[in-house]
Amino acid sequence: MTRRRLTAPVVGGLLVLALSGCGNGSQDSAATRKSVYEPTESPTMAVTMIDLPGDYSTVEGEGFSIGVPGEFQQQRTTSSNGEPMLVLEKPSQARNLPQRVAVIRDVDPKTPASEQSFALETSKAAAGPEAEVERSTVPSTGDELEPAYLVTWKESRPSGGDRVEVTYWQLLQQVDDGLILNVVALAPSEEFETSEVSKILRTFVVDASSAA
Repeated sequence: MTRRRLTAPVVGGLLVLALSGCGNGSQDSAATRKSVYEPTESPTMAVTMIDLPGDYSTVEGEGFSIGVPGEFQQQRTTSSNGEPMLVLEKPSQARNLPQRVAVIRDVDPKTPASEQSFALETSKAAAGPEAEVERSTVPSTGDELEPAYLVTWKESRPSGGDRVEVTYWQLLQQVDDGLILNVVALAPSEEFETSEVSKILRTFVVDASSAA
């Protein structure tokens, strides 16, 4: 796994519980973009996918499966582009900021996962060093799939009359030219390490045969 750290403020797009529009570039340009947007620096934290823990249940979605501990509630809803979306949620100690994992389908993306992850990284880095933005590659769970991209960052969110720091992990898995699967895990930063959200994210498995 490789990771680069970026703190210089630059302008870029983002993808957090939102989807890019339709349309693909050529395969040649996509290959060029991939080489440009690869993370280059050594990782500061090792992130690997894991087998399903014994106390987790498997939840299947359109083109994927993911592990869920019993205390998380499941909701199947629709994303902004009309695609099915799975949301797993558990209350946190912060008001209106639950621990959450969501799986989102990005159909006919304008740009590949490599470029989208770079845009997300640069956008979040614009908030300054306190955002602690990092981007890495993570081996995919499918033999024929390219490595996934993981972007992690922190940001302040309103909670009641206060503001609470929230930690985000977003995994972008390119399934094929017409589909990217995103897994977004978040929780208040004080709870993130003891929460299950990053562990849930790391049980994510792509079923490419049924993803289309």
